[in-house]
Amino acid sequence: MTLNCTQWGLHEFRDQKEIRLNWARLRVRLIRRDRDLLLVEIRDDREIVELGDDPESDFRRYAFERNLRAIRVLPMMPDRPILVQPLHPLRLAPKAEVEFYLSIPVDIQLSTPVPGPTDPALFEPLERLQSEILSDSWFGDQIQGVFCYALKSRARRERPQLESGSDSRAICKIKIENSSEVQLHVSKFCLRLERCHIWQKDNELWSSPIHIRYRGTDQLTAIDYYETAPEELGDCTRIADAEKDPTENLISRTFSGIGSAFASI
Repeated sequence: MTLNCTQWGLHEFRDQKEIRLNWARLRVRLIRRDRDLLLVEIRDDREIVELGDDPESDFRRYAFERNLRAIRVLPMMPDRPILVQPLHPLRLAPKAEVEFYLSIPVDIQLSTPVPGPTDPALFEPLERLQSEILSDSWFGDQIQGVFCYALKSRARRERPQLESGSDSRAICKIKIENSSEVQLHVSKFCLRLERCHIWQKDNELWSSPIHIRYRGTDQLTAIDYYETAPEELGDCTRIADAEKDPTENLISRTFSGIGSAFASI
């Protein structure tokens, strides 16, 4: 059995039958049995039963063509938009801009190597796990709204200090620019993260920064994503690619107001 202190990257079984991965609120056991793999999720010191057609078992079982030699573990941004509230709502004057920092629980993507020699190495998705179970939420009206997650953590003006062992959270830097001629009430907004890379420096994870440009109630809100890491990081490593091309900047439709990605609580 191997107990890994560095969670991200390629974990080889070698002569071991089990790999254990630990995050703040999730522990994962990967047990190899011949050509089968058993996966056990443990949250809050309790084992989760999620086996579909076999509800009496406490693991998920996978069968492969040959013996499995390794598992790749990478962070991913959540698979839905997230509903964000600032720690202190504010009113943003015309032509003003403000920066927020948000701590976001990442998803955990487990993948297996594709059999045979490939250059670069190829991997097949095995399982995507939430590092923390997030609450379901809805943002917007019944017609133009979006199914999302609600975060307990609030967006802050200061860079947050991640606690020791918080390697399952990524910091996202968000700039909000009010390029309209009217005041913008920033009390709640919906953040899409599928165009963000994930970067690592020391034990911290960061997403690519996001720039939201509000252009008035009769205009769509423009959201820009970046290929580069936040400037605060300096020398860092990109450990996970965005699910969608960051250069394809997003124009978001109204959810709870005309032309805005924002809404009052």
